[in-house]
Amino acid sequence: MGSFNIIALDEDFEILALLRYTNIQWSRKYFECGTFSVQIPLEQYDSRIKYIYTKDRPEMGKVTQINYVNNQQYKYVALSGYFLENELNRMVVYPKQNNGNITSDPGWVEGIDKAEDLAFTFFNAFKSITFTQNGSSVTFDCGVVAGTSQGRGNTSDHLREGEYLGDQIYKILKNSGLSYRVDYDFDTSKKTFEVWEGKNRTEEQTVNNPVTFSTRYGNIREPDVLIDNTAWKTGCIGCNSVSNNGSTTNYNHAIINPTDEANMNSFLFLKSAVRLEDYSSTSAFYDAMDAESLKELEGFVKTINVTFDSMEGSYEYMTDFDLGDVCNLEITEIDISAEARLIGCYEVVKDGVWTMTMEFGTPILKR
Repeated sequence: MGSFNIIALDEDFEILALLRYTNIQWSRKYFECGTFSVQIPLEQYDSRIKYIYTKDRPEMGKVTQINYVNNQQYKYVALSGYFLENELNRMVVYPKQNNGNITSDPGWVEGIDKAEDLAFTFFNAFKSITFTQNGSSVTFDCGVVAGTSQGRGNTSDHLREGEYLGDQIYKILKNSGLSYRVDYDFDTSKKTFEVWEGKNRTEEQTVNNPVTFSTRYGNIREPDVLIDNTAWKTGCIGCNSVSNNGSTTNYNHAIINPTDEANMNSFLFLKSAVRLEDYSSTSAFYDAMDAESLKELEGFVKTINVTFDSMEGSYEYMTDFDLGDVCNLEITEIDISAEARLIGCYEVVKDGVWTMTMEFGTPILKR
């Protein structure tokens, strides 16, 4: 799976050329938008190139950076950018509007639903925006249409926070082990938002062929393991100040993440953005603050990051395993036996030679 046939497209998705590249970096990621870089001879460069397409990978690249190099040894152009998932980050999720010029505001404050359904709710609400400017109505759209939700994932709740739409959807899906992609149809030029899930390839299941990467089996090359508890927090104290008639009332609420070890508590302080007036009771208000605190704790976890170079011959990439799959990991030298999701596939083709480094997220340790 190391070959790439790269086609350059213009802004209207018309074919410009089959590119003769000398170097490719194709960085696929599961919980964030991936990136690419394609190095081509100067004579192949065309200023109309806006997209990079290959039928050999599910991603399509949008060129956002052009680097021309001319020195005594080399003369080339490097085309770099993001995959189409980043089109969602052209739009932002904004707080509920009480007053303003946005006429397409969806109205609700908080979404509660299955993770996949909630992702589609956010996508449909914020993929376009309509507002008035200088007396005229203006509409912008990210150019991606909605697929169909299958209702997968855990029940999730997310506030309308001020961040990019794509980043918000990745957060909604992550706790359920889901991701999203923007599928490009080469024949129709249609771009479709869809949620997807990697396969379970652990030894405990029987649906898919299991995959084990192990130093004992010799199919791991140059492993790099980082175990980091530096930022780990298990509890959060949310603080909310409400002013009324010149006086201020502080509402403080503490919560412990029930999934963490009780004897290892370490607290985080959060200035809450939840508004009392949006809730019918103080109890509901505190529940919302707790949900906000638990969501904040998601960014302060203990992590184990495992990267290594793939070894050809053991398993075939994109056939036996792929990005997003949960595989078995064994690093016998430091006594790690775990199940972990493949969250990054970093491919390089240089002078005709393909290599790939794989990154696994925090494993579920067996011992």
